Amino acid sequence: MKQEIGKLLCIIGKALGAVCSEESTEKDTEEVQLVPYDTIDINTMSSILLYKLDEMGCTGEIYLPDAACKTYTKSSVLDHYALVEISGIDYIAEVHDCDDFAALLFADFAGLVWTNTHALNWFVDENETLWFVEPQTGQLAQTLEGWQGNDIRFFVGR
Repeated sequence: MKQEIGKLLCIIGKALGAVCSEESTEKDTEEVQLVPYDTIDINTMSSILLYKLDEMGCTGEIYLPDAACKTYTKSSVLDHYALVEISGIDYIAEVHDCDDFAALLFADFAGLVWTNTHALNWFVDENETLWFVEPQTGQLAQTLEGWQGNDIRFFVGR
């Protein structure tokens, strides 16, 4: 199953302009699914996200699908196969733009966040720190840059 997912990601990535190896190795397939560090309860995760909304003066909404929410180490996210591959895909306005990049990471491990101007991803690390993930560059940050928007409309958990 992992090899099939790895091959599928490779095919999709190639179709969108990314470079990946012709043959999916065992190492590649291990890297396809990011392994969570741990879980935290939905109330703790909600509090982390609500704090960020309050800090930014936003009234966005939060949708968390599970009572136990996954956390990841920052280092494992930075080294993750999908983050590297997705950030290597060419941007094509109205065809493969911010929402498409964010959807690819959302399908893998990261939550989805929409602002008033942009779609990107998020996760919470092993220290219960919220990180925004810019899927077009692979960069992590605790705050949004001006071009990413200033009003969070919603967080969707994964």
